[in-house]
Amino acid sequence: MGLESALLVVSATLAAPFLLLRFEGKRNWRKELFLDKKTDWVLTGLRALKLLGAIFLGMLLVGYCLEALGFLDTHKIADIIRGSGLPMLLLTITLVPIAEELLFRAYLQPRVGVLFTSLLFAGLHYGYGSVAEIVAAFTASILLGLEMRKNKDVRACILAHAMYNLSSIILVTSGLA
Repeated sequence: MGLESALLVVSATLAAPFLLLRFEGKRNWRKELFLDKKTDWVLTGLRALKLLGAIFLGMLLVGYCLEALGFLDTHKIADIIRGSGLPMLLLTITLVPIAEELLFRAYLQPRVGVLFTSLLFAGLHYGYGSVAEIVAAFTASILLGLEMRKNKDVRACILAHAMYNLSSIILVTSGLA
């Protein structure tokens, strides 16, 4: 996917929760998307780091299981990352986590639950052509969803998602993955 297409998809994803809330007749989008409370950024940062650790542990378990089953195909994602330019990589660590977390965790999850939201989130990662990406997206989504359900802190989910994407990019571009 080119940068222009990616920007279009991210823009639509970012606009979706706001448009859907408008369609529902809900005007207080800050409350509906869990953005109405004053943020303690230290606590939010700590929650995000804890969540990032849980996601890393989940990814290790997923990797071991997929390797044992012969389905570990993370090279496909690594190739996509290596083939992406800096603007696409910056989009992946900035706007993508904001758009996805507002749509999936803040908007969709309270309406359909953690499991269905995670299945949909994982399914939308099918386009990468990697079994590992789908399973990893599902695992991360479950963990993000549980955090959201427990603490109603979409900002921690956004930060953890951004840090995960950044970590993945660093690992691949440094040759460690």
